[in-house]
Amino acid sequence: MGNLAVIFAGQGSQYEGMGSKLYDRYPEIRGIYDRLGRELTDMSFRGSIDDISKTNNLQPIMIAFQLAVLKLIRTHKPDLLKGLMSTCGLSLGEYSALALSEIIDEGDALRLVAVRGALMGEASENRNSKMLAILKMTEDEVREVLQGNPKFEEKVYIANINSSRQIIVSGEGDAIDELKDFLKANRKLAKPLTVSGAFHTPFMESARVGFMKTLEGTSFRVPEISYYPNVTGEKYDGTPMVHVLSEQIVSPVLLYKTFKNMVDDGVTRFLEIGPGGVLSTILEREFEGLEVSTIKNDDDLIELLEA
Repeated sequence: MGNLAVIFAGQGSQYEGMGSKLYDRYPEIRGIYDRLGRELTDMSFRGSIDDISKTNNLQPIMIAFQLAVLKLIRTHKPDLLKGLMSTCGLSLGEYSALALSEIIDEGDALRLVAVRGALMGEASENRNSKMLAILKMTEDEVREVLQGNPKFEEKVYIANINSSRQIIVSGEGDAIDELKDFLKANRKLAKPLTVSGAFHTPFMESARVGFMKTLEGTSFRVPEISYYPNVTGEKYDGTPMVHVLSEQIVSPVLLYKTFKNMVDDGVTRFLEIGPGGVLSTILEREFEGLEVSTIKNDDDLIELLEA
């Protein structure tokens, strides 16, 4: 059995009723939802997708779901984690990776993302900001479009480098719309994302500053397995976590670099904990010879646990 990395999804694939079937079926995860709180638990299980998708709600809701999935795997199917050597998460999912690596505990993960979500939500208020996925263009090609163009410079930033040919940009709504039209006119493929802010750009600076205060009051431990931060895409080197996690809010997510380094470091199997299967799709498209599995939703996990 090869070396395993567990990876955690970011915002964008959430769904109504997320976690509700697991909660009803497995009482051992109810403590996680008790920490989440009644209001957000009710929203996760019975709320509309619009309410769930607001970043101040979604961040703690999604981390609770991922922690619940992880707990159930550890309890009922621990063999799935044999050979575990490393972890990472896409943006928000990084906090589940921090919990898996034991840098923080479940309670701190939920507490931190609640604050992070509130601050990022506040930074997005009164600002028309959007995110756009650009497909079939390289990072260099996207930078060439943005740099030196007064319509886009300091208005649109690269927010995620997800793969060799999937770049996410983020910024002012009008500039993003203009960029989308420009790309379409040049026969390039771009898809708007359903998120509520210009995440991973300098537009989140107020959130970064506010979050540092919370991070400074948090205890961080040495990771028990290899952890790859979004801001470097490399194995964690001991940089203070206050810096790593505050910078993550305003810096691009280097997902593609992370995956390349994980594979170079010996990972041969990946288990994605969703919602959704975005990360698995990227891995299967970009790399050969890997074993990739995905838990996309409640039903996926129930089927796995009760097989």
